[in-house]
Parts: sequence; structure tokens; C-alpha cells
Amino acid sequence: MKSFTNLSSLATKLSTNTSATNVTLFNELINDSHRRFLEKYFFNEKTKTIVTVSKQQEYALPYNYSKLKTGTLTIGVLKWTPTEILTRREWDTLNVFPYYADIPSHYFIYNNKFNIWPIPSTAGNTISFNYKIRVPDLTFADYSVVTVTATHGSPTILGATTAFLTTYLPSAGSVEHLNLWIRVTAPKGDNNWYQISSIESDTSLTLVNDYDGATTSGASYVIGQMPLLLEDYHDVIVFDALVTYFTTIVDNKSKAEEFRARREEIKKMMDEYVGTKSLNVNLARPRMAQNPNLFPQTIG
Repeated sequence: MKSFTNLSSLATKLSTNTSATNVTLFNELINDSHRRFLEKYFFNEKTKTIVTVSKQQEYALPYNYSKLKTGTLTIGVLKWTPTEILTRREWDTLNVFPYYADIPSHYFIYNNKFNIWPIPSTAGNTISFNYKIRVPDLTFADYSVVTVTATHGSPTILGATTAFLTTYLPSAGSVEHLNLWIRVTAPKGDNNWYQISSIESDTSLTLVNDYDGATTSGASYVIGQMPLLLEDYHDVIVFDALVTYFTTIVDNKSKAEEFRARREEIKKMMDEYVGTKSLNVNLARPRMAQNPNLFPQTIG
């Protein structure tokens, strides 16, 4: 797993130009590459639910909405996915007269609104948006000030004269949109990365999962802002940025080809990995399943 600071540092070192100007440039190139990869590798998925209002046809999409995967409505035990309408003309033709019903057949996205047809006749049915979020820029440098206390089995991390809230948020709340992770470093910590769910104050934050290491105090740590790509492939962003750098900013064809080859190698591995969202840890060739009904059973 590589934080924004790690990625920026690696890119500038490989470019052999670590000037402040080049650091700023690579920060921008890294963000551009991050967004491009997320167009293909769909790791920025979210779900938001709202409820229908009687006689109301349009509903605001989430603030960070980029592209809808599915929009489903739940009516009692029925979960229904309406069909998308793609043109304004078709939608207007459908809505010549108002028509009300609880089970929708179509939806139309227009002006950042999710529109339903027929119009819901009653209130209280659930609309779930499964969607791709807009990708926020990676902007935060690694943070590591003084020490922290971590308790085994607890999601709470306590800092000593730290400035968690001041550094990341205007007020206490979720940091899900920032994708911040913390590692309590060895030898006192377990050296694993944990995603941060929220920051309560300058000296207290909450993890998504409980801390699994041994209880420790006075431990060194680092908080990093992470890309949304799979952690084993974060460096593909660096190599993509370097290809752009050596083709459009510094004319060096051999360097561009060197980093392009490395980028394509990692992309190939990532393509193979993300073909499924589960992993078979048995690397031997899988056996074909056999239908037990084809074989007679002997009763002893």
C-alpha cells in the first residue's frame, strides 16, 4: 500500500528531478492517472438510500455521484430495478399525462436528478442508488506527529498532542471521502494499515475495523491518504504518470517505453486479479465438480 506521499516521492525520484516544481507537477499527474484507472477499475463504488415521497417524481442524486450502476426501489418484499431511458424526447413522450403507481417501470437521469415513471403513488418506499463516486484529489501529505495509544479489540486511536481534526476536517465527522489509513509502526505497533472511519477530535479517531495488534501506548504511527485502487497495484499510477512525463513534458522515448512496459505489466496483473472479487488461495489446478447423483451409493 502506497500513500499519496509515497507515490509522489517515487515518481519524482524515478524522473531524476526532485525539484519543488516537479513535485507539484507529479502530484497533478498522479491525480490524473488515478482518475483514469478508476474509469476502468471500478473500486469507487457507493450505495445511498432515500425514501419515496407521494406524488414526487424526481429525487436528488448523491452529492458525489458520477455514474449510476443501478437504481433499485424496494416496495415491501419486492426489489425492482426499472429500465433506463436515455433521451429527453423519450422521457417527455412517456410523461404526456401524469401517471401514478408504486412499482416503477422506467427511470431517467437529468439535471442531477433521478426521475421515476410512473410517479410514486405512496410514500415510504426505499430507493437505493448503487453508483460510482467522483474521485476526490489526493492532496494530503503523510502525517506523523508525536505518538498514539492503540488498544487491542478497540476501534479508537488516541493521540498525544496530535492535531487529527485540525489537519483533516473543519469539524468532527466522517473521513470516508478522504480514504485515510493509519499504521501503528513496529516495534510497538503491529505495522498493519487500518482505514480511518471518522475523526472525533485532535486527539481521537475511529477505525473502520478494531485494532488487532497488542495494546500499546507511546507508539509511532503514520497516517496516509491512499488511492482507491487495489493496494497491491498502487505503483501503476506512478508508472502511468512517468509515461506522460517522458512523452509530453520531457522528450525521452527510451524512458517512456521503459515505464510504459512496466505499467502494462502491472495492468495485466491487475486485469487478472479483478476478474473476480474473491480469491482462491489454492493455486493448484482446480478439479471439476462431479454430480453425486451420477454415482450409485452403497448402503453399509
